[in-house]
Amino acid sequence: MDIQALLQQFIELLKKENGYLIQSMNDKEASQKLIEIVQKKEEILQKILALEPEEVEPYKADLAQIDHWTQRNQALAINNIEFINEIFDAIYGKESATQYTKDGTISNQKKGFFNKKA
Repeated sequence: MDIQALLQQFIELLKKENGYLIQSMNDKEASQKLIEIVQKKEEILQKILALEPEEVEPYKADLAQIDHWTQRNQALAINNIEFINEIFDAIYGKESATQYTKDGTISNQKKGFFNKKA
């Protein structure tokens, strides 16, 4: 496969991911499609990572777009996580035993009735 076509395909997936990140808070189907996009991105990323740096160097504009969309999608994902945390806090109060962190993991640092050992 042509390197530029591979990079363009990755950029298109990043753009789709962006749209699904926006929709995923309201639409279960968008969440499922987001998972599919992430899997496709991983496949393409493996192909890109297999290339030598010299092979990718001529495509600096495409790499800049990839960086732009990656940062944008990361910011959206972090905002979604913070929104989910706010909903949990509003429903369960500050005693909520679990909380999502910015890197997407679940934290059990909060102490609540159900989080204590018997």
